[in-house]
Amino acid sequence: MKMFGIDISSHQRQIDWYKIKDKIEFAIIRAGYGKSASQRDEYFERNYSECRKYNIPCGVYWYSYALNTEQALQEADACFEVIKGKSFEYPVYFDIEDGSQTNLGTERISAIAKTFCERLEQLGYWAGIYSYKSFLENNLSYDVRQRYAIWIAHTGTAQTSYSGQFGIWQFSHHGKLDGISGDVDCNYCYIDYPSLMIKSGLNNINMTQTEKNQTYTVKKGDTLWDIAMKFYGDGSAYKKIKLFNNLSSDTIYPEQILKIPE
Repeated sequence: MKMFGIDISSHQRQIDWYKIKDKIEFAIIRAGYGKSASQRDEYFERNYSECRKYNIPCGVYWYSYALNTEQALQEADACFEVIKGKSFEYPVYFDIEDGSQTNLGTERISAIAKTFCERLEQLGYWAGIYSYKSFLENNLSYDVRQRYAIWIAHTGTAQTSYSGQFGIWQFSHHGKLDGISGDVDCNYCYIDYPSLMIKSGLNNINMTQTEKNQTYTVKKGDTLWDIAMKFYGDGSAYKKIKLFNNLSSDTIYPEQILKIPE
């Protein structure tokens, strides 16, 4: 099997998902970067919401600047703060490729990647690693590359020569799709992650049917109290919605999708 998909971030700005929904089979969305949840990608909520709206299977990635395992753990927790309560048919990828990391050595980089992935697994997610071919081969130990889902970037070639196992191959940085301004990264996936995710019960995937049947897309000016009034006729029931979506505060964002418990 081979499925075509894209990976996107704020660099693509506002995508017309209606135009591209029938041209792609999956999307990997940047959730954010660095050590703080405040570094959420500014288009993450919208991109996730549109994937759910048009039933596009999706995963996420978190761009790393970590130089040690302590920072990798902070990045993992920041990523979780951004993605918690959402479901993904594809893995949560640790994007390790920054120039500041290239001279850290295989042992240190492997420990950094392993720390992030282990933390996400503890939180109930299918963790993976993204990087370009030479970085993976020269900076990550074989056991780490075998242990986690690998998403490899190797462009300018008809077929990647990467020697290890991988599930997704990013083959171009210069894709063109009507509905996206400028270039977009293009990928092939060779693993049926959505089916595996259902079997594993990871990534909150068992909530997917609930999302389709009983969800609410936050509108500008909405509060959790307003939404609770709409569905329950009781504003104080907002605590039920907050708990069900694993929200750490009462703050919600326009176009954020909330699951509404019965």
